Amino acid sequence: MEFRQLRYFVAVAEAGTISRAADRCQVTQPSLSQQIMKLEDELGVQLLDRLGRGVALTDAGRALLPRARQIVAQVQEIETSLRTDLDEGRSRLAVGAIPTMAPYLVPTIIAQLRHEFPQCEIIVREDLTQHLVEAIADNELDIAIMSAPIEHELIDLEVVGREALLVVAPHEHPLCAEGEIALADLRDQPAVTLHEMHCLGKQITDFCEAKRLSRNVVCRMTQIETLLEFVRLGLGVSIVPAMVAAHDEHPGRRYLRFKRQTPTRDIALAWRKGRVRPRLAKEFGRLLTRSLSDASRLRRSTV
Repeated sequence: MEFRQLRYFVAVAEAGTISRAADRCQVTQPSLSQQIMKLEDELGVQLLDRLGRGVALTDAGRALLPRARQIVAQVQEIETSLRTDLDEGRSRLAVGAIPTMAPYLVPTIIAQLRHEFPQCEIIVREDLTQHLVEAIADNELDIAIMSAPIEHELIDLEVVGREALLVVAPHEHPLCAEGEIALADLRDQPAVTLHEMHCLGKQITDFCEAKRLSRNVVCRMTQIETLLEFVRLGLGVSIVPAMVAAHDEHPGRRYLRFKRQTPTRDIALAWRKGRVRPRLAKEFGRLLTRSLSDASRLRRSTV
């Protein structure tokens, strides 16, 4: 027994003729008649008396009609409520983000998403890149913000933005005199840096090695906030993303652009290859892209 057979039967019972029922269901008369006969064969009873100008329900047809109407109504209610839930974002979204991006990007985007879709359920996981990649591959996360490149056979990646890396130094440091800095100025300066367990820490190390920039690293740490406090206290300088500078209002630190050869990092969205991205994930990506674009325009206008 198929749902369309019940739907066609209800249409015939209500319309009174095969032709009107076929018009209502937008199918041909032969197709509709064939499905009704299949339904009768499966049930082993005759549901309709075929009369010259119409049809009449048999006892079996009258017994089936309220049951068929109930099933048709339930299916239609499922279709309607499903579309409503999707349109209103009544679903769950699991988002991941690496620690050097999460505090600067995720809260605002989640707030905007909740404003647009107040019925949604959002779970956020802040973790290292390798752990987020594993969680996406295991379908524990729908989407994650991280830095490209990511090489994994089960991960699709879309670069949605790029940001410059800046030097952060104590406010009164001699390097702050010009407002910009050359790579050579950092040579042998006491430096504090993120541990290479963070992709950003590794990216900065790779950049310095590629430019043959020797560094006097006095401390490696796992938290940006700790790193910034070390800088404020004059224990070293560091290289950090521009989004850190945009959110840092402490007067004890200065952020300096490189005069040339500015290092950058890509900001990317990752998801499980082969999966259809949920609507909330697409909206999250749209808000992230807009946020990065707005931040870029603001930085240009400030400069």
